[in-house]
Amino acid sequence: MSILRLWIIGAAFVAALLLLGGWFLGVQPRLAEAAAANTERQGVATVNAQYEAVLVELRELSENLPQLERELEDLRVEIPQAPELSTLLGQLNQLAEASGVALNEVNADPPVLIAAEQLEPLGITDLVGIPVRVGAIGPPEGLAEFMKAAQFGPRLMWVGRFSTGDDADTGKVTLEGYIFVLPEEGAALPAVDAGAVEGEQPATEPSEQPSSEPSASPSP
Repeated sequence: MSILRLWIIGAAFVAALLLLGGWFLGVQPRLAEAAAANTERQGVATVNAQYEAVLVELRELSENLPQLERELEDLRVEIPQAPELSTLLGQLNQLAEASGVALNEVNADPPVLIAAEQLEPLGITDLVGIPVRVGAIGPPEGLAEFMKAAQFGPRLMWVGRFSTGDDADTGKVTLEGYIFVLPEEGAALPAVDAGAVEGEQPATEPSEQPSSEPSASPSP
């Protein structure tokens, strides 16, 4: 082999080494940096898209704020933050008068805390139930209307049991169930009653004993 051929082979080998060195020392790090920058840009774009979605949701909530405030006010009437038994008595009096009957008993027992497992489907906690007993006397059609009005009136009332009866002059009905309170955060809560607001079959047998004197006198 001639010396000239050897020089050519050697020069080609050196050139290959220089190219490989340039790749590892210059080109490959630049490509890696570009790939990292592209990944970072994609991450920033994803975060920005998430922020945009949150901003759209906040704008929608802001636009719906008056409606949400009205719904909250309605909810506070149905389930107030305090027992408000005097308000309840006034509401029941109005419902009884509109139905053509008269209250003869309104009684409330100590409040109980509704068990958490019963509230889980509703997504709320710390709901307080107040056992109530409401009695009214009057014509049968008026009593039927009062029963419906009491359950779907301004104050939410869950009726788990009712009884009916008649005396010489008129009919009567007694409702037993719960009204509810959603206390402010941090308020003292009563003990849990695991049996509260569980379903019961209504009792329709006539009452043998006359209704007791009302614990809260109906308002004039």
